[in-house]
Amino acid sequence: MKKLLVAIIGIFLLAGCSKNNQYTQDLTSTWYIYKLTYYSVQVPFSNDSIGNNYTVTFSSNGQYVEQNINGVDTVYTPGTWQFQNSYGTLAMTSDSSKVQTTYTVFNLTGNSVELLNNGYDRYMRKIK
Repeated sequence: MKKLLVAIIGIFLLAGCSKNNQYTQDLTSTWYIYKLTYYSVQVPFSNDSIGNNYTVTFSSNGQYVEQNINGVDTVYTPGTWQFQNSYGTLAMTSDSSKVQTTYTVFNLTGNSVELLNNGYDRYMRKIK
């Protein structure tokens, strides 16, 4: 009975790791936001710190860089990222502020992903 229980637990752990590996592989790229909503109401980019020239690049080594070109200023925010569980919780930690922001990941398929945090929904597409 113990062997069966250990085998079942092992299968669930492997399935969770496989899902995280697939999420990591799918997210590794450069993305831009094409739509931003706050509790389902579309937010104009001019009313938010994230503009039309915002991109985020996720590397397979767990590093990310956010780039936001606002007028003549370009702001780079590097940090680390990881999936916290097999259900699609993405944790991003800024290198400079050490603040961790978590997102619920929806629809990570092909060239699009949806990231939800505190009512803000970032609809993103792959650049490369």
